[in-house]
Amino acid sequence: MSDTTLHELCKGFGALLSRSKVRTIARLSPIRPVVDFLIPFTSHRHTNPQTPQFPEEASLPNDRGNLPLHAAASFQATPDVIDALLKANPAAASSPNSVGNLPLHQAAMWQSPPDSVELLLRHHREGAATRNRYGSLPLHMAASNQADVEVVKLLIDAYPDALHLQNDDGMTPLDLALGDESASEAVLALLEGRPAPPELSRRQQAERFMERADALERKLVGLRGTGGRQGRDFKDAVAAVRRLADCYPQALYSAGIDPNELEIALSNAMVAGVEGSGGRRGGGNAGDAARKQQMAVENAILEAVKKRDRRDTARNKDGMEGDDEREEMGDVRDRVEDLISSIVGLEHIKCQIRGLRRTTEICDLRESLLPDQGAGIRGLSAAMLGVTLSDEAGRPRAPHMIFFGNPGTGKTAVARLLAKVYHELGILRKPKFLEVERMDLIAADQRGTIAKTREVLEEARGGILFIDEAYTLGMTSKRSRAENAGNDAMYEIIRSIDTDEAGRDSPLVILAGFPTEMNLFLARHDELRRRFDVTFEFPDYTCHELAEIFIDLVHAKGFYLEESIRVEYLAKLLEKQTDARWRSERNGRVSEMLLAGARTEVRKRIRLAQFEEHEADPQLILRSDIETAMVNDLK
Repeated sequence: MSDTTLHELCKGFGALLSRSKVRTIARLSPIRPVVDFLIPFTSHRHTNPQTPQFPEEASLPNDRGNLPLHAAASFQATPDVIDALLKANPAAASSPNSVGNLPLHQAAMWQSPPDSVELLLRHHREGAATRNRYGSLPLHMAASNQADVEVVKLLIDAYPDALHLQNDDGMTPLDLALGDESASEAVLALLEGRPAPPELSRRQQAERFMERADALERKLVGLRGTGGRQGRDFKDAVAAVRRLADCYPQALYSAGIDPNELEIALSNAMVAGVEGSGGRRGGGNAGDAARKQQMAVENAILEAVKKRDRRDTARNKDGMEGDDEREEMGDVRDRVEDLISSIVGLEHIKCQIRGLRRTTEICDLRESLLPDQGAGIRGLSAAMLGVTLSDEAGRPRAPHMIFFGNPGTGKTAVARLLAKVYHELGILRKPKFLEVERMDLIAADQRGTIAKTREVLEEARGGILFIDEAYTLGMTSKRSRAENAGNDAMYEIIRSIDTDEAGRDSPLVILAGFPTEMNLFLARHDELRRRFDVTFEFPDYTCHELAEIFIDLVHAKGFYLEESIRVEYLAKLLEKQTDARWRSERNGRVSEMLLAGARTEVRKRIRLAQFEEHEADPQLILRSDIETAMVNDLK
């Protein structure tokens, strides 16, 4: 079995918590019959009545023997995520995967937060003394993978003898830490049994990072001209980056490299390589020209890596560089993350998208390292790739989804944004977003309905088809003698989803609507419901989130706020001037109404200023504008 939906949710674990809470509420609810009816429509996976509940899902391993708890521990999950999975499956803490790793091994290896490691130890303290198939204890994994000093301390306290025990390669945790030049002094001190040194200042840390970067750079340059295994590995690594840049540029963002900058650098390097060899007509040797061009390409790739290191160092400096240098070394502008971060609230949706992105980038990296699905780039070893990259799981695809929430909760806006995000990740062929409703799918007769629905599906091909108020498809049509004219449209949608397995070009379908109506609609149409694996609930916005949306709208419209206007001030004002029921009927539209009212007050102020012959800034919104708009327009 490959990764289940729950494994994927553990990578984007905000969605996992929502899933866990729904299942837990169902078990504890005094109105169990009602909850049993609603679970299939409020959980994150819609399947048939035999679908496992959350505890059963938490017990399902993938083909590498990893439980969802292993996946969560590998992706730095927070303690509440670990706790939810342990409550669902307490035995998971003591369950090894196919290489003998407990979730504690995975947490130590992938730098999980100390609180998460402490929780795993609390449930299975003996895990600190458990070896995997290679004879490694969790402390070995932590020592060789730059674990937090608190994690190392927790593992030593749980099993002090681990300090002196060797793995199958004859290495103690201290040996492994010394072999890793990035191990901190505090970790080395703990492994040597001596007090930890005073913590370095941020300036000292930056200097240490710079020294380490220089040492690695010298090592890379030294490997360039050498033969043997290390030289080949260097060539393989450079070739992998080049292939990523050519085939999967989006994946480079996760490594801190801007693919657009690298593409320009590679183009310049190709031109420089040709000019440096004297060109074709310059009489230069063809072999020399090729070598010079290859060296120019390698230099461009190494410079991109070095630039990333300088960015990392700059972030750790404490005011040592000026504004110009910070601008030059600023973080790479990641378009996908920028789009995700533009969503206000809805953390469970952001986590799910990020989890899908992680899986996609791992598959892209594997494709770049093993393009022929066989020996790889000149026989790149599986040991160099590691277990994750050696796995032959295919590139993931986004599931069809159901959105439900009250008016103004952002269902349409998020769906439109998903089209851009999934296109950037290469999951969708194009950033197409098509929004339709019942009237766009239903005709007066069966033949017309099928034709209209097929036309809509064809228009949305390769992108996202968003069906708003989808529950209206289940309503009886007065224009048709059929009991439900929407059945034909739903059948065509099901057919499109079922035939998409091979072509992968049918649109990704999102059904949206209000909670009560959508639950009743899906309860009556099980065949449709079973095709939609993921459901997202869009909760009502809080006053704080409405304030954030308002500020975003202000900036988007070219206005700016008086300096004293902050999110906290706006949230308190909304809490005071409006009630929860009124806000739940409008949600994001409250922010739009407030901005419209504030703009009206700005225009009044400008007219008054012209009459009194003094200046007024037409783009500035004052506190008085907002307070007046609150009273006059939010009714």
